[in-house]
Amino acid sequence: MMPLGLVIYRALTHALTPLAPSWLGRRAKAGKEEAVRLSERFGIADAERPTGTLIWLHGASVGEADLALNLMQAMQAARDDLQFLITTGTRTSADMVARRLGKNAVHQYLPLDLPPAVTRFMAHWRPDLGVLMESELWPNLIFAAKAHGTPLALVNARMNAHSLHRWKSAPFSAAKLLRAFDWIGAADRGTRAGLMSLSNQPYETVGNLKFSAPAPKADKTTLSRLQAALKDRPVWLALSTHPGEEKTLLRAHQSILQSHPGAMLVLVPRHPERAENIIALCDQMNMTTTRHSTGANPDETTRIYLGDSIGEMGLWLRLGSPAFIGGSLLPTLSGHNPLEAARLNVPILTGLYCASFQEIYETLIRAEGARPAKTGADIARAVLDLWDNPDKAKAMSKAAKTIAHDQADTPMKATMAALMPLIRGSD
Repeated sequence: MMPLGLVIYRALTHALTPLAPSWLGRRAKAGKEEAVRLSERFGIADAERPTGTLIWLHGASVGEADLALNLMQAMQAARDDLQFLITTGTRTSADMVARRLGKNAVHQYLPLDLPPAVTRFMAHWRPDLGVLMESELWPNLIFAAKAHGTPLALVNARMNAHSLHRWKSAPFSAAKLLRAFDWIGAADRGTRAGLMSLSNQPYETVGNLKFSAPAPKADKTTLSRLQAALKDRPVWLALSTHPGEEKTLLRAHQSILQSHPGAMLVLVPRHPERAENIIALCDQMNMTTTRHSTGANPDETTRIYLGDSIGEMGLWLRLGSPAFIGGSLLPTLSGHNPLEAARLNVPILTGLYCASFQEIYETLIRAEGARPAKTGADIARAVLDLWDNPDKAKAMSKAAKTIAHDQADTPMKATMAALMPLIRGSD
């Protein structure tokens, strides 16, 4: 029997369906949707279903989509006959996926969670396994998949305390959704305990799949060009930043410039479409900025090098040190993945708000592989301390890399062992 909360949700989404075209149209005008691909958001495919066994992997944004692509590669290595459908929910993640899709994969935008849209989506693609990343619990989509007989897995499941508290306000609906999955792999102990309390079902803590991701690569030509332009300038990094954080980081850089007037900050916003707003802020603070997307090299007057691109984390992490990992300075945020920096021997700085990666950051901080900072002044002091004490920076990066290395293989192996037998038609 369907819980009342889900009955109401389904009725509301049915009622809202006629309003969806105008809402998506406004988003497209604002640059948040691809106008030529809006039909995909209604479950109308622009590609044929591949023949053979089809695995559907969904990652909402850049980080989750990156996980989906890594998982696709592992599944391809295990079975070269598999075909893949990758879905995402944002333009930035779609751009990133487009650059990495193989010949046996197709990308689509995830349909809105409207009953007609998800029904069309499932009827067209008929996946033999559906794999959702982290916390993508769309009720209509999940139940449409089950109605079509598609096995479902929730991979790298992560829920912070706020999300779990919200689901506990609708316990019967939460239990119904979670029990629709054939397998759930929790990324951390806190998520596992929370999910078990909601569904009264046993789950595994397989570890965070981001531990299993390889170190991000960099284009060698671009890296050499930028390193030659920078020469021996001191450079630090602020990565995956959000609105409200850049001003604090720029103030930190102003402080750093007092003792290191030639220093440069590589500033990489989580969403590169915000570049114009960030440049305006830099101008207000008298910070000369060079945009990466223009192809121009930073010169001796450049104080901020703006990394307004997607999928180049490996490049940024090879340009400077330490790295402040954004999404962590404001209480409305919950942190981003520090492990890419750890794998590349870059000391890690973070704000205090890291709920989405709580266990990872706690482990890193205990091992002195990461350092928390509350204010711009804290960040500036940490950067200068690590520049002035290279042995301390080396020990810090070594500790972080050891943690990332020690836990690298287990999450992917456990996830693969659970997923492969779920594929419809597997022996």
